[in-house]
Amino acid sequence: MRIEIPREIAAIFAALLLVSALFRALRLHYIVYTLTLILLWAYLGQCWNILYGYAGQLSFGHAAFFGLGAYASSLLFTNYGVTPWAGMLAGGALAALLALIMGYPTLKLRGAYFALATIAVAEMVRLLTLKLDFITNGPLGIILPITRSAAYMQFDDSFYWFLLAYVMLFLLSMVSYRIEKSKLGAAFKMISEDEDASASVGIDVFKYKMVALLLSAFFSGIGGTFFAQLTGYIRPDIVLTPERSDEILIVAIVGGVGTFIGPIVGSMILILLRQTIFAMLGGGYAGVHLIVYGLLIIMVVRFMPEGIYPYLRRAIGRYLAA
Repeated sequence: MRIEIPREIAAIFAALLLVSALFRALRLHYIVYTLTLILLWAYLGQCWNILYGYAGQLSFGHAAFFGLGAYASSLLFTNYGVTPWAGMLAGGALAALLALIMGYPTLKLRGAYFALATIAVAEMVRLLTLKLDFITNGPLGIILPITRSAAYMQFDDSFYWFLLAYVMLFLLSMVSYRIEKSKLGAAFKMISEDEDASASVGIDVFKYKMVALLLSAFFSGIGGTFFAQLTGYIRPDIVLTPERSDEILIVAIVGGVGTFIGPIVGSMILILLRQTIFAMLGGGYAGVHLIVYGLLIIMVVRFMPEGIYPYLRRAIGRYLAA
């Protein structure tokens, strides 16, 4: 079976690989690390995009799935020596299980009510992680053992972290592209536009919304495992905060909701802004990056409501047609 790769995806990923290889050759490891963060947040934004961009279900609680993936793989690794490669799947499965449990009562809600329910679920997960300190080590978090072995998803060279994030994002982009072009994507789009009309033509609205939630949660849990291994240390106030949820959705909203390229564009802008602010101000002005995020969203919603990528694509198309 021939696998179709859209030209936009092929061009962007080819450029990313060439740029990262160049920076590695120049030994600019911090830039390679920054590119890795861009890919990771683009990946997480695409996870969120599956639920909202395609199926129209607004979530403000994706940190719950992200954090569960991080904790599940980390606990399996530190307590039982399970390789994070397997823990990654376990983390994704646990995140999907949470989505299944929360989905039955909450997916019957619509609009802001569902969004508020996701905030409540994320906060419940954070509080449980703090209270179950005999399992999670509470607010102190978990320090992952250092093995320096690829078998345990630990790399000395930052370029290998980049390659892993690169593969994850590429595969998820292809999944998103296939969803967009499939009957599943068509059903998601109809539900996003009008749930009552979708139900009237025989679409099982609840089932498709649940599929979108499970897919989004599973892939988010995998992203949490990657983040835990990349940083080597997790705490509830790192992986389970509203800020994590906000960053995930901002990436998709700024780049372009409902597109498989938008989260990549949004992540480039968001992470470059954040890393630049951190580099310039350090820890002396905590929260400044959140103010910048807010201003960025206001500007995008005001002048480019569909996101930066769709706006740029139309602008380039008009220029080429002129």
